Amino acid sequence: MIVKVCGMRRPDNIDEVAALGIDLMGFIFYRKSPRCAGEPDKEIIEALHRRGVKAVAVFVDEDFDTVVSTMERYGFTAAQLHGNESVDYCDRLQQRGFTVLKAISIAGAEDMAKAAAYDGHADMLVLDTKCAGKGGSGVKFDWQLLADGNFTTPFLLSGGISADDTDSVTAVYRSMPGLMAGIDLNSRFETEPGVKSADMLRRFVDGIRAANHD
Repeated sequence: MIVKVCGMRRPDNIDEVAALGIDLMGFIFYRKSPRCAGEPDKEIIEALHRRGVKAVAVFVDEDFDTVVSTMERYGFTAAQLHGNESVDYCDRLQQRGFTVLKAISIAGAEDMAKAAAYDGHADMLVLDTKCAGKGGSGVKFDWQLLADGNFTTPFLLSGGISADDTDSVTAVYRSMPGLMAGIDLNSRFETEPGVKSADMLRRFVDGIRAANHD
């Protein structure tokens, strides 16, 4: 199971979390977010990649050229698009050689239907909870809505996942083999916005991987 931890900012915390053997780490470039990464050190991004952790730059309705220049400046190879970016926008990023994760904000069945539009235009979907802000709400959407999905692109389950959700996450993962690729963890593992508890994450990640044997 792929494990992504999003909303990282502090170098020492980045190192602690990377040491857990996670797969993806998200750095937010949305200025309104309390987890905005600001100006991350390029050496940190390069060090993550050497450790086998793919760093993901997260944007919300950002100008295309700004996304490309930011990715190139810091050495990111993957972008997560968390706004209303079009299929064409995703295609253009992929044509530049970037991995594209497209977030879909979910509140009802009509939102699940939107995910199908990105089939073939994103490397992975991130199914998150629709809320007033953009991510980090700490609230789950109704996971029963996943049954309404009509898409083939693998997805990360996101939105309000906490240390108590090992069994429920495992149940969804086992019910959607090959489609649910993993999980995206954020605010429910924080001691403050942008700072994760490595101990909480370690216990949860170890538990979820033991339950799913991967």
